[in-house]
Amino acid sequence: MAKIIKIPSVEVIDTKVVGVSKQNTDGSSRQVIINSLVNEDDPVHFELEPDNPYDPNAVKVLITGMKQIGYLNRNIAPNVKSAIVNGAEIIARVSWVSGKEMKGVGLRIELVS
Repeated sequence: MAKIIKIPSVEVIDTKVVGVSKQNTDGSSRQVIINSLVNEDDPVHFELEPDNPYDPNAVKVLITGMKQIGYLNRNIAPNVKSAIVNGAEIIARVSWVSGKEMKGVGLRIELVS
């Protein structure tokens, strides 16, 4: 008798967070948050922002405590939005933090389907 084994497929995306130099709507500085709270290998979370006036597919990037550090690039956001809407497993971590005066943040995102 044949046995069927479903092996999940994984899409891996390496990207950087955009908008890290901006202020959040609550007035907090994303740069202050990054400098004080973000480290390599930290988990990140995503939140859809369908009312974003610039991009209806906008996805916020949040760290522990749900503090926003920026957005996903508009080329990647539709894939992650689709994964969120469809309930796919998403594993996302900070892959790097760099810069002296202006910090940037890299992400590794795994979309498991």
